[in-house]
Amino acid sequence: MTQVATGGFTAPGDAVSSPDGKTFYFTAIDDEKEPAIFATSSEPGSTASALARGAPLDMPIGLVMSCDGEMLYVADSGGDDGAVLSLSAGGGALTALSTTGIRRPGGLAMGPDCKTLFATGRTTSGAPALFAISLEGGEPRTVFSGAPLVSPTGLHVDNDGVAWVMDHLAVGANGEGVLFAIPADGSAASEVISDLRMGTPGGVSLTAGGGTAVMPTRDADGHAQLTSVDISSGEMQQLATPNITDPAGLRTARKAAVFAVVDSEGGAIYRAE
Repeated sequence: MTQVATGGFTAPGDAVSSPDGKTFYFTAIDDEKEPAIFATSSEPGSTASALARGAPLDMPIGLVMSCDGEMLYVADSGGDDGAVLSLSAGGGALTALSTTGIRRPGGLAMGPDCKTLFATGRTTSGAPALFAISLEGGEPRTVFSGAPLVSPTGLHVDNDGVAWVMDHLAVGANGEGVLFAIPADGSAASEVISDLRMGTPGGVSLTAGGGTAVMPTRDADGHAQLTSVDISSGEMQQLATPNITDPAGLRTARKAAVFAVVDSEGGAIYRAE
């Protein structure tokens, strides 16, 4: 685990890597106390620069990148209902996507077709849910809503269209904090593993081979760590991260064995391989 960037921002939330793993993008608060989207090289000792700051950003939480690395998509939970916004990876103006029927979007993931964005949030009636948003326009589709979801946040969608959803408040067989799997048809939300002490806002990403989920969590004493879960067996392994105070977002590069990892309280971005 190597620190990439710190300074010039506070309270980073989610992060995403460019496809080649050379650039990390993340949500944070800038030195003027404005919500912002930053970019930094993934090399140690790099300096982060803001791509966008201030309105319409209010409370940016989730972040994901298009398959070609050209666009960023931001889940913002602020305002009356929140919004999902798009932003060029080179910076510029933020544009709102059509998200009628979605309240308080949190986690984001790109679908395997590279044309569908998935978001966790709530329906207009307040039910926790997973949504699909076409990048070509049109109304969002509710993939799954209601129990056993309680407060879904971090999200990854694999090559088979299965959504891996973190839920801080759901209670599973072994305790609070559950990783769910929701198939492409939205037929069920199945518990993968529970009793996870998740970071905030939380992140989950599958390794390049797709067989292992990696999440920032805490151990029983409250120390930060990375938890990997073998999807088929449920076997967990822990990697201590003593330099991280509050593990938050995490995302792997699409074409490189590199993870961007956020330390929200420590105000730093890390690289894991």
